[in-house]
Amino acid sequence: MSQPLTKSDLFSKSLAVIDNQHKKITINTRSIALEVGKRNGDLNKKIRYLIKKGLIDEGKLSPTYYTDSSSRKQKSYNLDEETALQLVMSLSGTKAELLHKKIAMSFTLMKAELYEWKKSRQDVIEPTKTCNDAIEWLRLELLKEIPESGKPKFLYINIQKAVTKAATGNANTDRSVMTSEQLRIIGWLEIQVHDEIERMKTLDFSAVKIRESILELLKAG
Repeated sequence: MSQPLTKSDLFSKSLAVIDNQHKKITINTRSIALEVGKRNGDLNKKIRYLIKKGLIDEGKLSPTYYTDSSSRKQKSYNLDEETALQLVMSLSGTKAELLHKKIAMSFTLMKAELYEWKKSRQDVIEPTKTCNDAIEWLRLELLKEIPESGKPKFLYINIQKAVTKAATGNANTDRSVMTSEQLRIIGWLEIQVHDEIERMKTLDFSAVKIRESILELLKAG
């Protein structure tokens, strides 16, 4: 008797994937072709046939291009779950039958992963707001102490970029492409920034000193 597929089996070839903006889950026709032992071009023909039959909505297809072993530009498609399963159901053979279940389970697991990412993204909203409120207080205090300096104007940018760099290694990383773990680090760092500003404010440190301390804290982290 064959053993049930494990998570490791399902993701051994990364069938369903989440796009880098964390908006869509798709599977590429090249991955399907590899699984069933067919050429990607054969699947493209099958897709055109299914479009003519009205079994696949052409508007759901997302074309992408790659260079084959002969350095020729070729087209493949990123398919959503419904379209991918429709394509696989149109194929014959044992491999296609097994792939149908594998794709369905792969999408299910990716949906769970995407849900966790969205939860992490939501969880960081409140720490960001709290942190920005503290930064705004610090900015106004800096304007009083060093009104001619450009430091107050760029305070928010400098601190948030320092937070981002500490969490991801790159100050320009957009939150939409961060991992769940990086988002959790962002939230933790922003709580630290808020708490440190409040602590130093209570101890009557100057705004200039607080700014320096916050940036050093993030640099060290």
